Amino acid sequence: MVVEAGNRVGWPSRLVNTAHLAALAAIERRVPFWPSERIERRQRRRLRAMIRHAYGTVPFYRRVMDERGLRPEDVRTAEDLTRLPIVEREQLQRDPESFLSTAWPADRHVRLRSGGSTGAPRTVHHDAAALLANAAHGERERSIVSSLIGRRVGYRETDIATRFSSAAEVRRSAHAHSLIPARVRIERQYLSLLDPPADLACQIGAFRPDVLHGFGSAMALLFAYHRATGVGFHRPSVVTFSADAMPEAARRLIEIEYGIPVLGTYQAIEALKIGFECGHGRGYHLNTDLYPLRLVDPEGRDVAAGASGEVVVSNLVKRATVLLNYRLGDLATLAPAPCPCGRTLPLLASVDGRRDDIIALPSGRIVHPQALRSVFIAQPEVWQYQVVQETPTRFAAAVVAAPGADQDGLRERLATGLVARLGDPVAFDIRFVEALARTPGGKVRTIVCRYGGWDRWLDASAGGADDG
Repeated sequence: MVVEAGNRVGWPSRLVNTAHLAALAAIERRVPFWPSERIERRQRRRLRAMIRHAYGTVPFYRRVMDERGLRPEDVRTAEDLTRLPIVEREQLQRDPESFLSTAWPADRHVRLRSGGSTGAPRTVHHDAAALLANAAHGERERSIVSSLIGRRVGYRETDIATRFSSAAEVRRSAHAHSLIPARVRIERQYLSLLDPPADLACQIGAFRPDVLHGFGSAMALLFAYHRATGVGFHRPSVVTFSADAMPEAARRLIEIEYGIPVLGTYQAIEALKIGFECGHGRGYHLNTDLYPLRLVDPEGRDVAAGASGEVVVSNLVKRATVLLNYRLGDLATLAPAPCPCGRTLPLLASVDGRRDDIIALPSGRIVHPQALRSVFIAQPEVWQYQVVQETPTRFAAAVVAAPGADQDGLRERLATGLVARLGDPVAFDIRFVEALARTPGGKVRTIVCRYGGWDRWLDASAGGADDG
């Protein structure tokens, strides 16, 4: 693919990229059904190229490989990645430059910032070529969606996410470097998950999408609202979700009561296309040729087959911020048997991660946790955070701040932003700490409600529908 500096992408380059993208997309639709040996050969080719790139242009990997006496030719298979150290999210957050390739100037990167659902916001650089390739890789999951709606191109999709979502940034970059004809593009409607469910339902009804996509928690709020109120609601052909987990009660509601198929995708800003659901059974098909994945215990040792472990992923696609052996923090389990759908990609049986509680206010208003996250990720001095709703009107926030941060000024900015986001009369007690409390599994829940919870609220929405 041809990538030019900044946003100055000429028409000839965009034409070349479009032709390459179309050819690659046709291949990607078939990759999940390739023999396992062919997928592994593709993985090894990508891995060897990425290791050479990392050693030659990325300060962190040059240093650690030299310290361990490793040369690029010593890392040839996914199993050899265990010879590299596991990279923690805090390392990337606190020293992002050491993972950034020196091969291109910064104006040729797209910067994606995490939504903060892990409590440690991070910025990751993606090169334009990787984002174009990512558009083609999406054919693996789009082919499943298109089979459910009956056509591959020209359909409508509503995305419910944050105002400046990473997915929208990725699409903008791909469109800026290619010339996808309007007749084959997916027509998209972008809505904010911070809008009230009533407004979202109205806008969705006007657009009438074939696909409804968004945060798993946003889908839960929307369908529970509809069940509780009984207002008119456009039913899409399929619901897809990513970014955070969908409560199981919400999934049952959508699939059983509404009869709409639900498909999840497993992704992160550090690795855009880790896995996808096929609809033939629960679990995520892993794109191991793009993102080799390991499951490890807290000490970094591979767990036994069938055991739950922390997800460690290596990105073999992007060459700006290079991440190999990177601990995402999610807990997962590999499926013991292949999927009946015929795809040969390994199956991740379950993913336990990125789920926060909803915020219920005294006025009865329900607030998505992203409303609070957005306040914290807007402050670069915030390295980690956790918010606990102790009562309907009282919140406690623990913050790990960057060294030298003006804590008084930061506390004032956070308190002002949080109160403005919630609207209702509430009080925030913000304190600065050295580290955050973790769950027994080692995770940090960023938004915690001491009462209620998803299942209780979803059950309450069912009661509201019965009473109405």
